[in-house]
Amino acid sequence: MFHRAPRDSRTTTHDSRLTTYDFVLAMLVFFIALWVNLSAVPTTEFHRDEARWTHRARFLGELRQPTSAYWQERELMLGQPPLGSYLMGLGLLAQGRDLETNGFYDFHQKLAWNQQQGNTPEAADLLAARRTNSVVGALIAASVFLIASGLLNPAAGIVAALLFIPHPLSIYLSSLAGSDALVTLTVAWAVLAAMSLARLPSWPKALLLGILLGLGGSAKLSPLALAFPLAAAGVVLIVHGWRGRGGAAAHDAALGWRLLPQPAIAGATFVASFPFLWPDPIGRTLALFRFRASEMYNQGVIWPELNVNGPIDALGRIGSWLGEVDSVTGAAIGAVAQRFGLTWQPMGGDLMLALIGALILLVMTIQRGLGSPTAMAALLLGSQVALVVFGMRADFSRYLLPVLMANAICGGLAAGVAWDAVRSRVASRRSASQPQPGGVPAASEPVTP
Repeated sequence: MFHRAPRDSRTTTHDSRLTTYDFVLAMLVFFIALWVNLSAVPTTEFHRDEARWTHRARFLGELRQPTSAYWQERELMLGQPPLGSYLMGLGLLAQGRDLETNGFYDFHQKLAWNQQQGNTPEAADLLAARRTNSVVGALIAASVFLIASGLLNPAAGIVAALLFIPHPLSIYLSSLAGSDALVTLTVAWAVLAAMSLARLPSWPKALLLGILLGLGGSAKLSPLALAFPLAAAGVVLIVHGWRGRGGAAAHDAALGWRLLPQPAIAGATFVASFPFLWPDPIGRTLALFRFRASEMYNQGVIWPELNVNGPIDALGRIGSWLGEVDSVTGAAIGAVAQRFGLTWQPMGGDLMLALIGALILLVMTIQRGLGSPTAMAALLLGSQVALVVFGMRADFSRYLLPVLMANAICGGLAAGVAWDAVRSRVASRRSASQPQPGGVPAASEPVTP
């Protein structure tokens, strides 16, 4: 079922390359996802966080004066890193809007008060901001396809996309003005960059990977932490390269040296993207993390019923959101059952596929080695899921989009392995039924005396 390629010939395996056919399918996935996301934009219920994101679109214009006093307003700057605000600004400008949007939404006041003060976005600005995120969500879907396809086969990519695109959480966060989709996209692109780096190590690819992780941190902090397990893997690969011989050892050493500086590249990118940090990069970055941790803790205090008591509780709540409340497979089975006049919608199918796929990914990683594209994908996806699980302090589903992405990819791998098994079985039966050279029947055929 799994085939281990020689380490020196990784560039000839499907694990190591994406074809033109894959990218054509990825474009199709993108347009389908974009249509689904845009269809939900007019009907998505307004969330007060959207007012903050449309207000902060002016960050893009303020970049023309990165040393101005505007960037020293601590309350505004500590709220969120700036990449999502830059994206909102670009999206508004691209759709003919300007950066002078609503005022600063006061969470201590009710919606009606904020509307009277001009702190809620105009309908045109809100729709433009949501459409911007719809594009981001469609790019995530295409990336999910490319990751799963690059790890195994196009069938894995197609099923992964089918598990991601129609999922209610994906549709919701791709039709809402915010940054949750953007941080997930940066992680997805980082996975693709890491896979490409492992196929053929080079310094430009290493620089791209670090920049993507830094931009992910500029979207929502947590992707910065992904640079550290990559650097740790780099140390292991360098040691393996020193002890080994031949092309495999040379490959691992080259990859290891390019993974080692990832924290520095990511950190430099993060600081460069955020003028607020420039006067005191280390101190203000730590202040950002402290503020975010305090904010997450306070969410659990304000809404006690949503408080998450540790990683075990977090896993249970994630399982509830992604396996019971929303399930693509359950909804699909329910729709088929309804056609036959039945009321049945089983839950948990998505998570079951994901768990099987996670085991498959682990086996593939062991088979292909730490220096393989598979290992890089597993390391980044697993680390991001762990960050969500261990950092979750309040049970808000919007934090779970990176987990949904990993679930969809793993579910796709489970389907991809099943597809390979079926194809192999069909091919073996066809081979057995065909006459052998010289008119000798296949071994499986009875010999007529």
